[in-house]
Amino acid sequence: MGSVDPNVLTPVDAAELARRVIQPDAFVADTEAFVDVRLPRSKGKASYSFIGPGVSQNADQVINLAVAHGFNIGAASMPHGVVNNPHLHFTAEVFVCTAGHFRFSVGRHGETEIDVRAGDVLSVPTWTFRGFENLGGDDGWLFTVLGGDDTGGIIWAPEVLRDAAETGLYLTPEFELFEAPVGSTPDRHLEPLDDAELASIDIPTPAELRACLARPDDLVWSTDGILTGHLPGHASAIAPVLGNGVTADRHQHAKIPGAPGFSIDRIRLEAGASLGWHRLDDDAVVLCVDGGLEVALCEASGSPNRRVASPGAVVSLPAGSTRDLTNHGDVPVEFVLVADGDHRSRLRFDQALVQGAREVGVAIDANGHLAPAHLIRERESA
Repeated sequence: MGSVDPNVLTPVDAAELARRVIQPDAFVADTEAFVDVRLPRSKGKASYSFIGPGVSQNADQVINLAVAHGFNIGAASMPHGVVNNPHLHFTAEVFVCTAGHFRFSVGRHGETEIDVRAGDVLSVPTWTFRGFENLGGDDGWLFTVLGGDDTGGIIWAPEVLRDAAETGLYLTPEFELFEAPVGSTPDRHLEPLDDAELASIDIPTPAELRACLARPDDLVWSTDGILTGHLPGHASAIAPVLGNGVTADRHQHAKIPGAPGFSIDRIRLEAGASLGWHRLDDDAVVLCVDGGLEVALCEASGSPNRRVASPGAVVSLPAGSTRDLTNHGDVPVEFVLVADGDHRSRLRFDQALVQGAREVGVAIDANGHLAPAHLIRERESA
């Protein structure tokens, strides 16, 4: 492991680190987040807001970390057979499935269907209706990444609002949930849209929707995407999923097209390996989708604070912080890295690691890509 650069740009003390490592036992399920929760087909569905409020319509929903990242992180879970009803998003909505089997129905009347299973990532296009049903066991789990700090809310399919009114739940014009007697007509509530108003809504074709899905077999892994991966104790690989991401392999491209305002990469750390001390100029979040990690973030003095993130945890990494991620287990661990912005992000490693990589023959060029060290002037390496 390289030495810690004492010039810490964003210091993180032990208390702040603890706040940013959101363990599964701190997750708070909200079964009253949306207007459809009382519908018989939707009873038992739960929503979670880990970072940012997402699109919850419940003012009382618990948000684990109310810090702007440029995107929101949440989750959805529901028992077998339960449905999340059709609705529309203005910004990106990306699902990272870690357990279960879900069927998504996309389009005004669910014209296009696609199945999502553990390991899949689905980026549903904006301005189209989407709903989904849990076809698997009761432990199904979908992490969600929503574009922007302010998502603009959602539009429900008109039949959902009509059905919800029969259960006594309504929305204000500001998309806030409220209750009124069944059969009443509240003075101020959101009216369902009609078909003429929804005529411009998009309906993706099956081919277009399949292009928005990344299954594990679709991903292309590279051991040349992270500078330190060539050093002893730092063996790693990376697979871009969505957006430009952090890969340093100039031959890699994300499986899912588009510019949602953030990127998603899958990173694998071999048993006993760490990424090594580095920084990222953008806010980022780690989803511990396959095993736990030790997370280390540095104080202003350069002294590291460490905390173990359990399997399933959500970890916030502030922009400019000096950090390391370590797999202390005896099997490889994969995690998902979400980084703010549509630009290419760059892992900036500690100089001791940069020099170590040069000594084994690799360096980073001026464009942030891995290259043979003998072709790169030393002042350009980083």
